[in-house]
Amino acid sequence: MTGWSWRSPWGRVCSGTVGAAALCAGARLGGPRSRVLWTCAVLPDVALLYGIAAAPSAFDPLPAYAVRPYNVLHSPGVPLALFGAARLLGSRPLHVAACGWLAHIATDRACGYGPRAPDGSRL
Repeated sequence: MTGWSWRSPWGRVCSGTVGAAALCAGARLGGPRSRVLWTCAVLPDVALLYGIAAAPSAFDPLPAYAVRPYNVLHSPGVPLALFGAARLLGSRPLHVAACGWLAHIATDRACGYGPRAPDGSRL
C-alpha cells in the first residue's frame, strides 16, 4: 500500500512530528483550551464507538460495518478538506479543526495504527 506510511520507523517519526506540529499550530491558533481543537482531536475515533457493540474489548478486528467510517475518518483527506474550506472561507475555527483532526491521524500513524482491511483487521 502506498501513501502515508506507519509501517516503518521513519514513517512513524515523520507522523509523530506532523502530529506534534499540527497540535501546536491548533493550540496557537485557537488557544490551548479550544473546544474545537480538542473535539476534532478525538472525533475521528467516533467510528470506534460505532463498532463498540460488536468488539467491546480490543477493537481488533473492528466490525466490518465500522471499517469504512473508520477509514474515511482517519483519511488525511478530511483535514485537507477542512484546511481548504478554512482557506476559502477565511475561517479560523475551521483551521483549528483541521489541525486537531490532522494531529489525531498523525499521532495514530506514529503509534502504528493505519487504515483497516475490509475484514476489520489492522493492515
